[in-house]
Amino acid sequence: MRQKQTLVLGGTLVLLLALAWFSGVFDRNPSSIRVPELDLPTNEVTHISVTLPDTELSLEKQGSRWFMRAPVDMPADSLTIARVLTELSDLSLNNRATSNTDRYEVYGIDSTASAVTLTWPDGSEEIVISRQGRDYMSIYVRIGDDPNVYSTNGRVTINQDPERWRDRGVVDLGMGTVTSARVTRQDVSYEVSLDGGTWMVNDQPGDSLQITNWLRRFAPLNADGFFDDLPVQVLTDASYRVDFSTNVNATVSLQAMHAESAVALVSGGGQFTYRIFESRLDQIFPERESLLAQGE
Repeated sequence: MRQKQTLVLGGTLVLLLALAWFSGVFDRNPSSIRVPELDLPTNEVTHISVTLPDTELSLEKQGSRWFMRAPVDMPADSLTIARVLTELSDLSLNNRATSNTDRYEVYGIDSTASAVTLTWPDGSEEIVISRQGRDYMSIYVRIGDDPNVYSTNGRVTINQDPERWRDRGVVDLGMGTVTSARVTRQDVSYEVSLDGGTWMVNDQPGDSLQITNWLRRFAPLNADGFFDDLPVQVLTDASYRVDFSTNVNATVSLQAMHAESAVALVSGGGQFTYRIFESRLDQIFPERESLLAQGE
């Protein structure tokens, strides 16, 4: 009986030790560690490197605009970058969680983490960011060469999809700039034109509200993604096309075709093939009848 009790007590002790290990009891007392102040001059940042589990992004600021340099060279999504910089600026370190590299995985500081390196004219800093802390409003981070992992007040959301860092803007015609548009849907074409303040569809009166709502879609028009493996030259004989003329004597064209359960879209002179949902095809290239005045 006594031997059985000893075995039970021994097993319980091993279990408690294991639980203590995983819960961080053997990490040094956080209160005895001086927590550094995280002071990032995010307004001065000119370059950002984002290392994701599957790829690396390089972002560069020129003037007031951000550009992606890798994995593709194109304008970047300034709103996404501004959000990340704001979240980093608001981030403060709370307590030290561990300095034991064997326990990094417990806090998400491992191959699933993201690393953000900010560079400004006279310095740089790397922040390794876990996906989520012990609650939704916190994360764990490691700063530069500091081996300590810290809990934080606040969180930083790093989008894992590289496409979300790219500018999806196709065109921006603005409101009130279009004077005419020629729409081609497969083998059928028609023209929408402004005649003395009245919209006409070919020679018939147009529905001003419907036409205004249609043109609003291009102020701006954003894509749903990209077809990087589909060159723009493929769309030279596209089934759908619209050519806009504006009040500053500019011409803007869009061409589209069905591709992989979606729609491939390019703008005239553009370098990128955009992806849009099929449900948006009729919104961008509407049927002629949908723009006619009631009763026409």
